[in-house]
Amino acid sequence: MKKTLFCFAFILLNIISFAQGIQFQIKKSDVFKDEYKHSSIVLVEDDGKDGVVIVRSYVGGVFSSGSGYYFEHYDSNLKLIKEFEYEIKYSKAVRQSSVLGVIMDGDKVNIIDFIYEKDQKAYICSAMSSNVDDFNFKKTELFRVNSDEIKQFVFFNSGVFDGDSGASMIVNENRTAFAVTVDIKDKNAETHRMFIFDKSLQKNIDHTFKREMKDRKFVYENIDVSKDGKTIYILGKVYTDEKKKKKEGGKYQYELTSITSENEKTQVFDSDEHFAASLKTIVYEDRLVCLGFYSDRRDYRFKGICYFELNPTTLEIKKVKYNPFTEQFMVDKYGKDKDKELKNISFRKIITDQKGDIIFNAEEFYITSNYFSNPYGGGYTRTIYHYDDIVSARINPNGEIVWARNINKRQKTDGDESYISYTSTAVGNDAYFFINTGEKVRKLSNDRIQFGQTSTKRSNLNMIRVNQNGDFDYQEILDDKDNEVPFMVSNGVLSGDSIFFIGRRGTKKQILKVSL
Repeated sequence: MKKTLFCFAFILLNIISFAQGIQFQIKKSDVFKDEYKHSSIVLVEDDGKDGVVIVRSYVGGVFSSGSGYYFEHYDSNLKLIKEFEYEIKYSKAVRQSSVLGVIMDGDKVNIIDFIYEKDQKAYICSAMSSNVDDFNFKKTELFRVNSDEIKQFVFFNSGVFDGDSGASMIVNENRTAFAVTVDIKDKNAETHRMFIFDKSLQKNIDHTFKREMKDRKFVYENIDVSKDGKTIYILGKVYTDEKKKKKEGGKYQYELTSITSENEKTQVFDSDEHFAASLKTIVYEDRLVCLGFYSDRRDYRFKGICYFELNPTTLEIKKVKYNPFTEQFMVDKYGKDKDKELKNISFRKIITDQKGDIIFNAEEFYITSNYFSNPYGGGYTRTIYHYDDIVSARINPNGEIVWARNINKRQKTDGDESYISYTSTAVGNDAYFFINTGEKVRKLSNDRIQFGQTSTKRSNLNMIRVNQNGDFDYQEILDDKDNEVPFMVSNGVLSGDSIFFIGRRGTKKQILKVSL
């Protein structure tokens, strides 16, 4: 790995802060340079000795083609102990390839890839495995699918599940097991081949999931793997002829299917007279919950949060709740309580706390385009990505909203969105949000505030805390003028009670650890 350290430019920072009652600790690595400009953290694992192993994926640019992973072992003070670069290379017989994800088993790292071997007429899923002490990678085949079984080969990002085509990898919440799904050719039915492996690469499930209907009428919402790695849960949104006849509410139903090595079960439910355009599942402890926003008017308008709890073994529906946004939430959003439904809300993350409550996080996201003409009869279109208000709600085990808050924020970009939006987590009973902002926090009416625009050239790192009662405070934890690089706050990776970010300005990079 071609890396240059700026040892004198930035000395290791170790700060403990108690400002406004928020206790946190910050540590930084030395500033360094990689051969490749663009990289992001994909995995952080504790090494059992107060240090961490950080895995970063990289891609080349116009003048430096290539892709692969940086493996870096840091001690408790983020001092680099060892590093290794793994460049992804395939033989000429490989016609299509993709790395689906990375998972660790103790001090062993596994890179999971999916390739098309033309000579063997097969798509092969393999693990490239190595101990972090020597980085001597060896290949193990996990499974293969004949090429004539594959409908179409399109790869998706690691952790993303899509019903159209391709292969995807999904890792369970405690990172003890993962699933790989492959779309199978079938003109009359939605069909997927699904595999589950534990982190030591032992196969637990090999199952073909089939729904007797056209692909376009069965939309995959998401997939989850149980904590023990023995069950896979598939949530689908289904458009049936029967649901088309509904007079009120969404003209679709949801189907939740559980698959084990012994059987397959499916539970059907819908949103009755409401609209619920999308749901997300969460599997934790002994609970299986589907959450989403709902409306009384139409899809993609949002009045509140709907909650469906099912028995994780039998799939019996235990609770159904429709919680309208609270008065406090509407005041946060509009400055006064209004009978109004929201739009442009995009799901971000589901978190659980130590009480068993669910923290459901989203963001106001939308895209605008403007055409700019020039005097010579030509012009160009500029597309702007807007990342505005943070939406967060705490749901108790009865499916009821404890609190819902809207944190006013205005951010936009026509380039790299890594420095805007936010990363969230929960420690104890408190929810935390990390965002980059400008210099000043704007005051709004009714004792509200708004976090403003940031840029890659000027980004102050702020932390927002919402306690178990829904009260929030905030603190600037890093000022732009004290940093050599701004940090990519939308790409934070959680490890224990710490969040890791990578920062970049030009070719300079730095790792940041924030412990709560």
